[in-house]
Amino acid sequence: MVKGGYLLTKFKSIMSRCKFKILNNLVIFSILISVNISSSQQSSSLLKLPSLFSDNMVLQRNSEVHIWGHSVAKSEVEITVPWGKYVNTSNSNGEWEVIVPTQEQKDPFVMEICANENCITIQNVVLGEVWLASGQSNMSMPLQGWLPEDPIENSSAEILSSDQYPLRFFKTKQAVGHKPKTIVEGDWKISDSTNSPNFSATAYFFAKNLYEELKVPIGIINSSWGGTPVQSWANQNALQNIPAYKEALKSIENMDNKLVEYKNWLSPLDSYPDTTKDYIFDEWSKLDYNDSHLGLEKFDDTQWKDLIIPGNYADVFTNSDVNDFDGIVWIRKSFTIDQLGENYKFNLGLVDDMDFTYINGEFIGATVGANSFKEKQYPIPNGLLKEGENTIAIRLIDTMGDARIYSPLTITSNQEEISLEGNWKALPTAEFFENNFYRLNAEYMSLNPRPNFVKLSAWTPTSLYNAMIHPLIPYTIKGAIWYQGESNVGFEDEYKAVFNNMIEGWRSKWASNFPFYFVQIAPFNYNNGLSPALRDAQRQVTTLANTGMVVTLDIGNPENIHPSKKNEVGKRLSNLALAKTYGFQNKHTASYPIGAKIENNKVIVTFDCKDGEGLKVKSLHENQIEISDDNIHFFNANAEAKGCTVELFSEKVKHPKYVRHAWSDTGTGAVLNSNGIPVSTFLIEIDY
Repeated sequence: MVKGGYLLTKFKSIMSRCKFKILNNLVIFSILISVNISSSQQSSSLLKLPSLFSDNMVLQRNSEVHIWGHSVAKSEVEITVPWGKYVNTSNSNGEWEVIVPTQEQKDPFVMEICANENCITIQNVVLGEVWLASGQSNMSMPLQGWLPEDPIENSSAEILSSDQYPLRFFKTKQAVGHKPKTIVEGDWKISDSTNSPNFSATAYFFAKNLYEELKVPIGIINSSWGGTPVQSWANQNALQNIPAYKEALKSIENMDNKLVEYKNWLSPLDSYPDTTKDYIFDEWSKLDYNDSHLGLEKFDDTQWKDLIIPGNYADVFTNSDVNDFDGIVWIRKSFTIDQLGENYKFNLGLVDDMDFTYINGEFIGATVGANSFKEKQYPIPNGLLKEGENTIAIRLIDTMGDARIYSPLTITSNQEEISLEGNWKALPTAEFFENNFYRLNAEYMSLNPRPNFVKLSAWTPTSLYNAMIHPLIPYTIKGAIWYQGESNVGFEDEYKAVFNNMIEGWRSKWASNFPFYFVQIAPFNYNNGLSPALRDAQRQVTTLANTGMVVTLDIGNPENIHPSKKNEVGKRLSNLALAKTYGFQNKHTASYPIGAKIENNKVIVTFDCKDGEGLKVKSLHENQIEISDDNIHFFNANAEAKGCTVELFSEKVKHPKYVRHAWSDTGTGAVLNSNGIPVSTFLIEIDY
């Protein structure tokens, strides 16, 4: 790319023979062109539209759609579509909104928007069904998967055939905000083999299955972000009465002032490099942090802070903003081998977010990019370890949310296992802010302690609602689909309240009680036994009007938090929408418990299955339905399905008070409806 204007100073002999008049006319002509371009740019800037209103967009059919933008103050805005013209006037700030009634319209059309003699033409517009898709990684996961470790089942064939379906996707650019924003970046893409690989897999299959029944174009607005908690997607009103977020909301309100203080603290530090890499492995792995010497075998770490690992490695800071740290922390530890074995491996648990690991100064492995949150095992090259003292050093990189490392941390061979858990040495080396790393200087930090600042990130309460949901309002949608919850495991009580309030908050802002359908998180080995309670909290939110939940107990992968069977997830979501929103009678949905009672010394659990369909119970050795008299000690129950009830009995529980189903991180469910779909994870109290 040539920087600066094009220079007319080095003409060859042919130009030197030209008369001055010719050159003069060229200059004048150039000036006139420049003036015209400048005038055109200025003129077009008088009428502006959000990126939602662009070529290939889908508008909700048989509805009143909201179209808005900016123009000259008090100017008349006219929108022309094939079935009519609709007019309104901008306010004193130049803001305007026009409501356009829609109908059935099979063919694509052109929409023209004019104000103050300026016009914008939007091409290839269609009417259809518009759904908002949101959540964390299992919603953002693309149709092509995250290869090689996170594939999507049958994705290649689906991508090749994707041009057969009139599906269109608008993907919002990931952004955060501590106040509601009005602008969101993105554009509409049609479904074909070029675009569809980057579509949300869950949303793609949902849209495809909707189209196969409705035979109208389907538009998906995908606003999702991997690894994010529910509180980031909720607006302020949804959180303000929940005690856990009281202090965070206060900090957010004062963020403008604190942000100035934090940026002033960062300003003397060297920044490197810009990392807008969307967690692409190759891009992250080749970054030069200029700190590899900290992984050397003989490095003096005596002045580093003592830190207990596994744990929150942001505890290397002592001030109260520890959980808002994003950046780089190095940890080091010595360990002893008495007698060398063979086939050594380093086993590392889940890490927020990335790691680079060195043993005795040699690099042995790294997990970076989008798929970093998983257990790792790095082979240790033969000859690297030695009898006696050895050193392990890990560069830990966190770019959002928790800065935590989990069990296990072991070195294993064919004859021994060495635990590395316990005391490590730790040193923070960089702060991460707005896609840049800032080198931390120990002397500078001691003189200028890190400010107590709630850093704005994808984990900051309300941040994603402000930047990725609020700017979409009031674009007319049919409903919303949601796949999230993994990042809230262990906080089920808060989750239930926030999730419920989030749904109501979105509906309030849209002024619409639109349907909201969501996916119950799938089984995964979290190693803490806490995920069933989160799944049950999700189930309880289905009591909210016009909601529904998809159960995925049978299509998860205990070893991968990103199950590959997104086709089935999308199908179940679409069946839910077709049944509850579009009135189809033959679509299969999940079943939930209605209640439990004692009858003839047996626990009778009633489910909401349809009359005549009934339930079935897997063989006893697979049973995962249990009863208890104290909500602590649970025992497997003999189970028999009768219609829409299941009868339970255990000789070990004389006075049962509680019943639960699929209550483990990896439980796949014992009770199935007539379609073979497991009933939801649940824990309910028995009525007497």
